[in-house]
Amino acid sequence: MILLNHLQRLSGRHDIDMISFGSSQNSDALAELSRWCKDVRLVQQPSKWRVLFNSVAAIAHYVPFGVAAAQSNEMTAVVSRRLTETNYDAVIFQLPEMAQYQPDWFQGPSVWNLEDPPVLKSQRMLPLYPWYAKPWVWDRIARRKRYEKRWVGRFGCILFVNEEDSRDYMSIFKETNFDWVPSGIDVDAFRPTGEVARNQGMIVMSGNMFHKPNVDAVEHFCSEVFPLVCMRSPTAALWLVGANPAPSVRKWSKNPRIHVTGFVSDVSSYLRKAEVSVCPVRLRIGTQTKVLEALACGTPVVTTSAGNHGIGAVSGEHLYVADDPYEFADRILSFLNGDRWNEFSENGHRFVAQNFTWEKSTEKLEQVFGRLIAAKTNTLQLVES
Repeated sequence: MILLNHLQRLSGRHDIDMISFGSSQNSDALAELSRWCKDVRLVQQPSKWRVLFNSVAAIAHYVPFGVAAAQSNEMTAVVSRRLTETNYDAVIFQLPEMAQYQPDWFQGPSVWNLEDPPVLKSQRMLPLYPWYAKPWVWDRIARRKRYEKRWVGRFGCILFVNEEDSRDYMSIFKETNFDWVPSGIDVDAFRPTGEVARNQGMIVMSGNMFHKPNVDAVEHFCSEVFPLVCMRSPTAALWLVGANPAPSVRKWSKNPRIHVTGFVSDVSSYLRKAEVSVCPVRLRIGTQTKVLEALACGTPVVTTSAGNHGIGAVSGEHLYVADDPYEFADRILSFLNGDRWNEFSENGHRFVAQNFTWEKSTEKLEQVFGRLIAAKTNTLQLVES
């Protein structure tokens, strides 16, 4: 999603070539990419047997299994040939698995966009795993650290989706150029509308309901916070909106005041009806887009410190941050009662529109490229002189 939105906006100002795993048989996706890219080269994904072989080999070579599964001789050859034949101003390798395709000899300005770095993500999610699964997670972290340590120094810049992740990653891999490009949302698609009335007492929590941090957030909220809300608000009702709800999420539908929707085609239709949106995640994982979407819809948000991670909204101005269950419930009830509701609705939408549009995200990416190109040019001038 991030890459596609960047491509769409960069294409009007730059010539872009793209190399990606994919199939030419998917004509709709290829046609859309061709609108934004000067040239699109799709490489067939490794066969199931090749993925199995690479995964077994990963045990001996101690590389991450996801990286091994993506290994492709064809992709290696295509990228190397293209970088040999074309003098690009800058090259971006998107997501962790693609770093392995940067040739050792390549010296041009290059960016590795990690987005949500696997090492940090795995470390933060470790408490969610049972004791018997922790050794497997530790092994995954060790493999990732080894792989990422090998590659971080080969890129001119390593990118993340927020400044906090960049700082945390810096404590693991020092003396590397880190930066961040904020995620974005389509503010127009999530703009508030007066045509839809707010449903009294409606509370929405959105997100992929199979993702461990979201599953943990549902369990925590439904058992520790929502009962406190229900004791003081007879109209309060919770909607858990998101795809593939885990069994531990679906079980809450037995409560007549909790609705589990499963996949919905348009989450904004729920956010626009709600009086409050909640994001009770307890792990700092990337940037919580669900918070941005709710704020953009003009729906006041109550979240945890972890939910505000990477967003940096001001509690008491743009939203409320509360980590204690009783305070969390109090903040929800204040919005259900209408306290400062319009103020937070307007402030939240304005905050997202000013800081998290795809246009601003793309501008930051261009600034990163500009610095790398300028540094490379200055280096070449020093060598020539």
